[in-house]
Amino acid sequence: MTIRRIKRAGIGPVEAAWQVGEERKAARTAMGLLVLQGAVEISDGGVARAVPDAPEPADPVLSALLDGIRQHGAEGTRLYEILDQDRFAPYRSRLAPHVPKVRRHAEPARTVAAFAACGISFGMTAHGLGAEAHLPFLGGDSALWILLWWPIWGLLWLCTLAWPDENTRRWRSFNRYCRQVAEAALEGLPSRTRKALGKKAFRRAPPRRRRERRADRPKPKARKSDGGDWADAIGTDSCGGGGCGGGD
Repeated sequence: MTIRRIKRAGIGPVEAAWQVGEERKAARTAMGLLVLQGAVEISDGGVARAVPDAPEPADPVLSALLDGIRQHGAEGTRLYEILDQDRFAPYRSRLAPHVPKVRRHAEPARTVAAFAACGISFGMTAHGLGAEAHLPFLGGDSALWILLWWPIWGLLWLCTLAWPDENTRRWRSFNRYCRQVAEAALEGLPSRTRKALGKKAFRRAPPRRRRERRADRPKPKARKSDGGDWADAIGTDSCGGGGCGGGD
């Protein structure tokens, strides 16, 4: 489906949020919509709990999300749990078919074009040297092809800048359109709730284990340097316990 057809048919706020920031942005938008419908409450810490006897959402995607939040009970749901827990699998499966099937980032065409420019310029130089052909409009020695390789490669490399980088977002106008759709759907959501929704967007990393310190080795005792103890120690070390010998 093309972008023009998507705009003509319309796109839901959750699906539009997915186009802007993938599943995390979509889950945050879906929870905000449930808050506006009075089906979910968000604590200041970012924990979502279902409101008892709340009306069932008409949107099947929001309905599946609300069912998963209800299963958590009083414990509540964090936003990052929606992305990977099994109880929210129905929500993710219902959302997937409605996500726009468009590429979000550019392909690695610039890299391919740069290699092609290098290959073409090198091939022209190698062919000119092998055929001993004179340079057009210059004539002279065919070895001048070696000097011509650099400007040819530089000119072709500049042409590769016409391709977008592979990490560049595509369809900027469509992304702006989707962002406007998602923000318009959450109009009226209190700023406190918006701030609370972002507190549990990411799972905390487990703390690193501290390495156990090895037991300190006992320090060697220093020898005394005063009196006869030092002399006795020297005698013991040099002659051993049985004396130095020497006979009668």
